[in-house]
Amino acid sequence: MFLDTTIGRNFVRIYAENVVVICHGLPYEPLPVIAKGYDELAEFFGEKGLNSIIFDFSGTGLSKGNFRILSWVEDLIEIVEMFKSVHLVAFSLGGVPATYVARLKAVKSLTLLATPCCFDVMRDDLIKKAHNHAITKKSLKGVGSFEEFYENFKKDMDDFAPIKWIDKVKCPILLVHGNKDDVIPFESSKRLYENSKDAYFLEVKNGRHRLREYGVVMESVAKWIACNYVKSETWEERWRVVEV
Repeated sequence: MFLDTTIGRNFVRIYAENVVVICHGLPYEPLPVIAKGYDELAEFFGEKGLNSIIFDFSGTGLSKGNFRILSWVEDLIEIVEMFKSVHLVAFSLGGVPATYVARLKAVKSLTLLATPCCFDVMRDDLIKKAHNHAITKKSLKGVGSFEEFYENFKKDMDDFAPIKWIDKVKCPILLVHGNKDDVIPFESSKRLYENSKDAYFLEVKNGRHRLREYGVVMESVAKWIACNYVKSETWEERWRVVEV
């Protein structure tokens, strides 16, 4: 894929084929990903030699359309198919479309951080909070009534539940979860690990939900991606523990 832009007086065409695509989670604020720390994360990966892409899913941030997990799946398929080689890094709800899309040929590795394995692990009060913020803070677009939002959310989560699709993912998988996560329970990633065919696990001792805020965690994730990005080495341990 290439992008045309200008730098000063000069026309510039930038080519990128081997990229890290970062998928955000369910937002509670209307800000785009470039204002939520994902920009710094992409820059961090770039400094490690990993070309990175951040974007707002449909119905969030600066993107158009209405919020649906189904729309997020469609978004990610369209983005992934633009590149020859993709490494998916997905946070929380972003791991739902990422797991489903990871079955595509272009995806070379999948990293899931604090991802819900299915609808059952998602708390009703947090779903209600997401809808409330969508109405009052405009964090999500086009959600309608709570009943409609809940029905669509549950249907899409049932259709695209990672636990249904993870055993069909052929690329290497890294599951990352904090054992003090109070949003998505630690057991969620354990269930995904048990149902996958080629997964590694990074347990974050004392880690909470926003794992991108822990430097030691993102360093480990960057090393994992690099192993698959350039095929320089492999992780020997299936289960690692880092403490924050």
